[in-house]
Amino acid sequence: MPLELPGDIRRILESACLEQDATLIEVVLRGSKERMILELYVDTPAGITLEQCESINRTLLVEAESNTFLDAVRSIEVSSPGTDRPLIHWWQFPRNIGRTLELTYTKDNGLITESVTLLEADEHCIVVQQPKKKSKQISSEDTTFSLPYSEIHKAIVLITM
Repeated sequence: MPLELPGDIRRILESACLEQDATLIEVVLRGSKERMILELYVDTPAGITLEQCESINRTLLVEAESNTFLDAVRSIEVSSPGTDRPLIHWWQFPRNIGRTLELTYTKDNGLITESVTLLEADEHCIVVQQPKKKSKQISSEDTTFSLPYSEIHKAIVLITM
């Protein structure tokens, strides 16, 4: 049976993040009931610092002294989301301008997943560029288009070499 995070614990985690002006991006509870590991992925518009992560961790360790669930957690790990985690908030996109995204979005009542280059991002939408289609018949140019956040289902930064 998978581990479940109690709803009141999520509020405690969010509160600890807010004390550091950080946003809780994702919570992962893994392990067994006897050896639970709690992973918090946090971020800010300017990026999260090691000091902020450490402070959130210390706050939660103090909270564990009076909270049965947190006291039962063997390890609490606080870190930035990293590139393998989806971009969730609009303010995460501008930091990734110029990078390649694996983007899943709505188009013509269906979902499209493709690699695109992020050109622009603001609080309303992103502008991306699709690479040229490699076709023997047609030599097309790069396609640039705007996409509102409401049409984005998932965006992950791809590491390119």
